[in-house]
Amino acid sequence: MHSSAPSLLRLAFGFAQRQSLNQNYIRFSSATAELRKAGSVPDGHLNSDLSPTVCHIGLGRRRDLTLRQDLRVWQNDKQLTLADVFKGKKVVLVGFPGGPVCVEQHIPGYIAQADKLGSMGVDKVLCVTVEDPAKVAELATKLGASGESRVELLADRNCGLVRLLGLEIGTLEGAGPKCQRYAAVVEDGVLLKLRVESAPADLKVTDAKSMIALWKCIYPNACA
Repeated sequence: MHSSAPSLLRLAFGFAQRQSLNQNYIRFSSATAELRKAGSVPDGHLNSDLSPTVCHIGLGRRRDLTLRQDLRVWQNDKQLTLADVFKGKKVVLVGFPGGPVCVEQHIPGYIAQADKLGSMGVDKVLCVTVEDPAKVAELATKLGASGESRVELLADRNCGLVRLLGLEIGTLEGAGPKCQRYAAVVEDGVLLKLRVESAPADLKVTDAKSMIALWKCIYPNACA
């Protein structure tokens, strides 16, 4: 009687494990099915949890962006390396896909909070999009984010930066947005935190107020 007790426990434990694995498989399969609607999923990821939240945890790991010395962004007709824009600075990097949300809410929100961000130790807010540099320069002038402004607009013309972050959408030749809407904290070139919206049209976690709250978490002694 006593010798059979461990066997029963092992059977019960094994059954519970199988139940848990089955539930995880169903959950992962559902996530994969949703992704298949948007495009093909590599066979190696068929049973992986591919939900945006889990995927972006991996994308948000710390790394020095300036190690990619081959990448360039544009400020009008001026080419800048990632070291030029990030080294020696504390930066809020904002990626915007283009459209009314960007022009009417996202970027203006940072411009409105520019003084507060500066008082908290933010050297620059760099708003980057995949677009022709001349068009981005025109938008910067329209929004008042050019010259010596704390908020600057840059063109990721060749999609190099957004590909480095793993946040590209579609192709350079296709219509529609070319990047996710995202925001990140970068110190001296090192990506510290990255937030990504669930959809390019959303503005829930990458707006200025949300990033101010995140900045305070990273730098508790930042002035309010």
